[in-house]
Amino acid sequence: MRSPGLGLLLSLVSFAAPALAQDELGLGKMWTFERPPLAYLEREYGFKADERWWNTLRLASLRFGRGCSASFVSPQGLILTNHHCARGAVAEVQGDNDWVRDGFVADELDDEVRLPGLTVQQLVDMQDVTAEVERDVDDAMSADDAEARREQNRERILAQARARNPERTPQLVKLFQGAVWQLYEYRVFDDIRLVMAPHLQAAHFGGDPDNFVYPRYAVDFSFCRAYVDGKPADTSANFFRWGDGPEVGELVLLTGNPGGTSRLLTKAQLEYQRDARYPRVRELIDNRLAVLREFSERDPEMEKRLRTVILNLENGQKLYRGEHGALRDPNFMARKERAEEAFQQRARDSGRGEALAIWRELEKLMRDKVALDAPLNFQSTGGLPLLLRAEAVLQFGETGDEAAAQKARDVVCRRDAVQEALFVDHLERARKWLPAGDPYLTAILGDREPAAAVAALLEKSRLAEPDRLEELLRGGRPAIDECEDPAIAAMRAVRPLAQRNAARERSIAAAEAQLGARIARLLFAVYGNDVSPDATFTLRFSDGRVAGYPYNGSLAPWRTVFHGMFARNVEFDGVHPFDLPEPWLLARDRIDMQAPVDFVCTVDSTGGNSGSPVVNSKLELVGLLFDGNIESMANEFLYGERVERSVCVHPQGIVEALRKVYEAKRLLREIGR
Repeated sequence: MRSPGLGLLLSLVSFAAPALAQDELGLGKMWTFERPPLAYLEREYGFKADERWWNTLRLASLRFGRGCSASFVSPQGLILTNHHCARGAVAEVQGDNDWVRDGFVADELDDEVRLPGLTVQQLVDMQDVTAEVERDVDDAMSADDAEARREQNRERILAQARARNPERTPQLVKLFQGAVWQLYEYRVFDDIRLVMAPHLQAAHFGGDPDNFVYPRYAVDFSFCRAYVDGKPADTSANFFRWGDGPEVGELVLLTGNPGGTSRLLTKAQLEYQRDARYPRVRELIDNRLAVLREFSERDPEMEKRLRTVILNLENGQKLYRGEHGALRDPNFMARKERAEEAFQQRARDSGRGEALAIWRELEKLMRDKVALDAPLNFQSTGGLPLLLRAEAVLQFGETGDEAAAQKARDVVCRRDAVQEALFVDHLERARKWLPAGDPYLTAILGDREPAAAVAALLEKSRLAEPDRLEELLRGGRPAIDECEDPAIAAMRAVRPLAQRNAARERSIAAAEAQLGARIARLLFAVYGNDVSPDATFTLRFSDGRVAGYPYNGSLAPWRTVFHGMFARNVEFDGVHPFDLPEPWLLARDRIDMQAPVDFVCTVDSTGGNSGSPVVNSKLELVGLLFDGNIESMANEFLYGERVERSVCVHPQGIVEALRKVYEAKRLLREIGR
């Protein structure tokens, strides 16, 4: 199915209102553009729009880099996103400056700074290719064979798409755990330049303590620009005009690319997450933060290098802590169990009771997945470049594939204290998660402590030397088989373990995908089309209202104002992370203290929605999403909007900053302010 025309959109008004599935299953409101719930929107809000409106909503919305969202906000390719979405790219180009910390304003077009490697993607076409992905797949096939056939079909579909539209980038999108497949095609803008970024401490005000918290006082925004052929892109047909902000209770729509949710997973699948994945990942983040903070505290230059990495890890630490807390909450898991039982009962009532065997099969499969989790994640190179090179050399020795030889050359093997410390931590955690006598521990550690083993490996191996590498590659398999370099010897033992684990992971993933698709098909049979799929870091829209909520025995206001930001600064005596940059303090008497800074609404969002535009029914930009409150973390697994909220920057707060602190007159003119 191609991008929906007006006739198709109007035909979808027969969709039932999705209240049943939302309330009973907690699947949320991350709607795809090819399946907009038009009847629901009209019934809930009295909202209707034509084809042009929907196309503008889609084409003005962007996927930003590898993990965020954004939008066009002027006819000349101006892009609005979060500061925290752009700051990594800014750090790469700032050189001796510190634009991340001190902010940046391009006074003229020629002052805009290119951000190499950064792209934004605009979704220009959608096509249902479920039948093509499932071609020649039958029920008699094993899960592995069926998945291999689907993979062949997917490769063919992508190759045909590239040949048909070579100027576009195609992506196959798996929805409803594989019950539906969409071919999305993107226009990619690869010349992105920095226009303006505020001070880090204004965008990140409150730091880690205020992260995932509301009330909030952060102006987390930045502006970039898309260029085509060296000139600002012409986006006059599809951009969001700047608005004054929303009213309390008003309908707002969020567009963006939510990264991933797990609402369609069964209770058994969530128990795997709770008992295996989350404890391991949380420990990884905690330990990495401790390592990186120690390096940062010793050296100001190292702090500048590691700053954005630490900030991202801090965000992940709080996120995983909150999500894991939901999974460990008996009341929350009881909610999931009730939702699952309601689904199963409706299946029985509809004469599909035999389908309930799917849940028992998943329970057994999850026991296998739990057992594999530690070997899969620890019997590896641990990210150490020397071992990554050794792995590529062994691959070349086995296959003679020149691509493997080039991969070995491309691995940068210079000594790096941070990388080495992180690998030591990997080994320390491996000793905790793997059983005593595990062959991986024997191969890498022997009878030494992790730090001593890593030091010996790096001192004795010659594989980092370009001449030694080329000597091995020229000698081919005989030379590699005879090589006793400690890095080669270690990976000779580890590589078969990693290959076995990867094969087992593929087999489990194929079976899990097959069972998940069966559950999704049962979902359609029981509930119809009034359900939204889990997030996939592809374009979605969500509806909601601007609303405060009760919290901590009091009330959270629907919006915060600059009075609160400066009061919080004073209340904490200006001590980090509640300090404000000097230009902000100097502008205090000029700033309108009653101007809104942030607000909350009930749109459905998650990671990847950072930088998403919030618009009203007139397609005016009325907000910029940058966070969720702490209560919304459980929405990863079950959607709710009792006190769960998305946190957005108010457009008046952005304008106030541009005018009173940064004197960004050119930018203000461009957005019509």
